[in-house]
Amino acid sequence: MKKGLLFLLIILVGLGGVLMWQFLQVDQGSPEQVFNDYVKQFSEQNFDGMLDHASIEELENYNYTKENLTDKYDAIFTGMEASSISVLSKELQYDEASKEYEGRFNVKIKTFLGDIETAYKANFSKGDRGNNGKGWKVKWDPSMIFPGMEKGDKINVRTFSPKRGEILDRHGNPMAMDTEVYEMGIIPGKLGSAKEESIKKLSDYFDLPQETFIQALNQKWVSDDVFVPIATMPKGFQVDSIAGEDLPGISFQSKKVRYYPDKESSAHLIGYVKEVTLEDLEKAPEYTIGDYIGKSGLEEVYEKQLRGKKGGIIQIQDESGKQKSIIKKVDAVDGENINLTIDSTLQNEMYQAMKQDAGAVTAMNPVTGEMLALVSYPSFDPNLMVSGMTVEQWKAYSEDPKLPFLSRFSSLYAPGSTFKAITAAIGLTVGTTFPEKRREISGLRWKKDNSWGGYYVTRVKDVPSVNMGEALAYSDNIYFAQEALEMGADVFEEHALTFGFKEGFSLPIYLKKSQLSNNGIRNEILLADSAYGQGEVLMSPVHLGIAFTPFINGGDMVMPVLLDDEKAPVRKTIITNDVANRVKEALIQVVQLQGGTAHNLKTNMEILGAKTGTAELKSKKGEDGLENGFAVVFDTKSPSILITALVEDVKNRGESHYVTAKIKPILHHYLTRKESN
Repeated sequence: MKKGLLFLLIILVGLGGVLMWQFLQVDQGSPEQVFNDYVKQFSEQNFDGMLDHASIEELENYNYTKENLTDKYDAIFTGMEASSISVLSKELQYDEASKEYEGRFNVKIKTFLGDIETAYKANFSKGDRGNNGKGWKVKWDPSMIFPGMEKGDKINVRTFSPKRGEILDRHGNPMAMDTEVYEMGIIPGKLGSAKEESIKKLSDYFDLPQETFIQALNQKWVSDDVFVPIATMPKGFQVDSIAGEDLPGISFQSKKVRYYPDKESSAHLIGYVKEVTLEDLEKAPEYTIGDYIGKSGLEEVYEKQLRGKKGGIIQIQDESGKQKSIIKKVDAVDGENINLTIDSTLQNEMYQAMKQDAGAVTAMNPVTGEMLALVSYPSFDPNLMVSGMTVEQWKAYSEDPKLPFLSRFSSLYAPGSTFKAITAAIGLTVGTTFPEKRREISGLRWKKDNSWGGYYVTRVKDVPSVNMGEALAYSDNIYFAQEALEMGADVFEEHALTFGFKEGFSLPIYLKKSQLSNNGIRNEILLADSAYGQGEVLMSPVHLGIAFTPFINGGDMVMPVLLDDEKAPVRKTIITNDVANRVKEALIQVVQLQGGTAHNLKTNMEILGAKTGTAELKSKKGEDGLENGFAVVFDTKSPSILITALVEDVKNRGESHYVTAKIKPILHHYLTRKESN
């Protein structure tokens, strides 16, 4: 019985083998099914699956295997960055004469140069086709890579890179530009037999870590005869300068990079570009590996305008590389130039004047609103951000306690006594303050009554009788505290907010939002402190300068502009012409009077108006805290410049007088140029 079962099983297995062989010989799908699947796999860029339908004999006629032809398809469609292939139409017809089916399908291919619409043709025949088995197969030929291709042809894809737009100052001087530099690299095969020793020698000579060389040389694509980039050399480097040096394997190639002529002085304003990261590519698919993108400052804000638009060509070439036809060609569109109102000469002078001190200086034309300079110190060299910093350079910047990456002209500070000009304008507006009014004040400290406990308002000059002009000139905290208490918190707050605290200013730079208080002026002590720019008042140096423009423009606050094509001033009337003139005359006395806090700015060249301030940084009264010094100064005869300067930590260094001494040479040079013009 067991032998009979075994015999039957053998028969069935044998029969199954015959049946399976017959199955392999039957049609593997109808022509319609083969055609539809071929087109589907092509549209999905599944070239391996698509070529399952190709006749192996036909591929061999053109010296292809399925594997290397799949690789060719992948390389071509990846090269043209084909993000999608859409089938627009398709049809299949039978030819009685040839006993073959002919399929036609039209597609739209999305590439980095835009859409390409083209028509493909595929012939199908039936029969034994080598290892493919029996069935309907595609009679493959090179035109099925791209219509018009013949044996030996290839697809050539080239990208045309646009020229990045320049960032120019008001006189057309470049503040960001492209330039040619040398890139230092290694030809590995020329390092010699003692490679470790050679790398150490190069590391010592170029002051670069050995690890930089080792990591570059260990990349997968590196071979003995290729140029391996190591570092971008500084602008001005000449290859001849190393002639005669024993530097094994060293080589140089020309390279175009972004360059910032003003280096540190404009870094926080202009920003910098860096090579795109994987995160950038995910957010912006129009970029490819190796592209550069604005990462901070105006380079980032105006990235779209500056970068332009790539072009390129997709063409069919014959075996010798000669062009046969153009599939798609798009010219590159160069980026736009960005023209600023900034005066780069003034910008550099301000930066030099600020050296050794953390702080900021801004300058604007108070009549037109044009920003002339925006300086933050300390700073960093943006050229190093482009080329790449060494570990030591990055460490020096990141561990600097003065925070060189902080943009101080857009950061918030208590404005100190400079705010008294605003308090004076409010008092004159609401009638609390008037020219004949004097306050009798005794001593250097004062409090309203015992409800203030141990809290006092202090001043630096003991003047028994003081009016508004004298209070501004001598910077009397007690006078302005008393004026604010008389007008009341609601009135003070309502009018103070009109001096730009509600404005966004629409500048293409990030400005932190200024504040008059954290959550409203809730008590008399906070009101008194706010009147002389302490308490919870915080303003950026940019905003502080803007807040002084009404005193120069008859009561109109001028909105700032940074682009040269936006020069039409936008004004908002916030005080009357009479109030503006009264405050301006008082600010002139701050400079003119012998005891004025900005008297050291006095010059025979121009009548200046100014206000200085010192803001104490401490958590409670009686503490010994740091002090920041401020100065706001402007010319009055034919107003053309308003400078706002901030220096951190001026305590025991002259306070606000230290600040005015810093900006005096800048102002002198500017006014000299103004007179000569």
